[in-house]
Amino acid sequence: MALSTITISATMEWAKKLSFNRLSAIGNNLEPAVTSANLVMQTILGPPFSWWWNTQEVAFTTSATPNTSAITNVSVAAGIATITTANTFAVGNLVLPSNVATATFLNGQLLIILTASPTVITAAVTTVTYASAVDTGTLTNPTNQDYTIAVPEFSHIEHASVLDITKTPTNWIELKVQNDLALDSRNARPTFVGPHVEDGAGNVTFRVMPSPNAAYPVSIHVQLAAPLITSINQTWSPMPDFMQYIFSWGFLALVWAFADDARFQIANSKFTAGLLARSEGLTEEERNIFLNNWNNVIPQNQQTRQQGTQARGV
Repeated sequence: MALSTITISATMEWAKKLSFNRLSAIGNNLEPAVTSANLVMQTILGPPFSWWWNTQEVAFTTSATPNTSAITNVSVAAGIATITTANTFAVGNLVLPSNVATATFLNGQLLIILTASPTVITAAVTTVTYASAVDTGTLTNPTNQDYTIAVPEFSHIEHASVLDITKTPTNWIELKVQNDLALDSRNARPTFVGPHVEDGAGNVTFRVMPSPNAAYPVSIHVQLAAPLITSINQTWSPMPDFMQYIFSWGFLALVWAFADDARFQIANSKFTAGLLARSEGLTEEERNIFLNNWNNVIPQNQQTRQQGTQARGV
């Protein structure tokens, strides 16, 4: 499906005609137009909404044992220890060095892989005890729960599955999505998955729990984050053109709200009604949370709120 062909400036021009020719971009910062467009974009593409045209499927296979690698070289410069290993570790992984005789400050310390190159691990230290040009030892990943994948525009996990290879025939089982998973020494088929860390370069480390006891294929369906709008010449992509009736009314609602135009409630109602009608699979609770959060951004008429409360008998 083609991405949007409608530019932010085109939507601004449309809103201008309905706003007595008031400009929505004032000064070099192009505000409030740019921030309004970002608010609408981020609202539509953020939780609780999920869109089939804004997804990515990522996959990995678990390992039954933690990864280990021999240390081939250790060097220290300006208080930074650089360790070169025979094998690779993914960015964001924690590793535990051992048997590094002359670099005793490393023994028993967990290090995190910081660099883009997975063969080099750096860690800032306050004191250095270093005697030789080359030290030997072993780097051990203390867990086999973490797996790093390039997902530059990651927003959140929509759903995930694990293939149980211990059964005949094999079968896919849904993984429960949960943030802040801890390290777990139990060994079994994973039942939980969640994002664990992101390295700032688009590489996301996903953690499963408990620790895998076999090579289980894992499939994760993710929603992508909204791109940042910095220019009115950008389009509304990745939102397709058929969403125009939604994002246009959302933009106009914010423009009218900033101008204290009483008609903002009309545009806001059209925006929320269109968005909720287009979305699928939302629970009643998710709908109410969205409406409450969004209506805190858009000022509401107090009398209308009171009438609504009375109508519900609250």
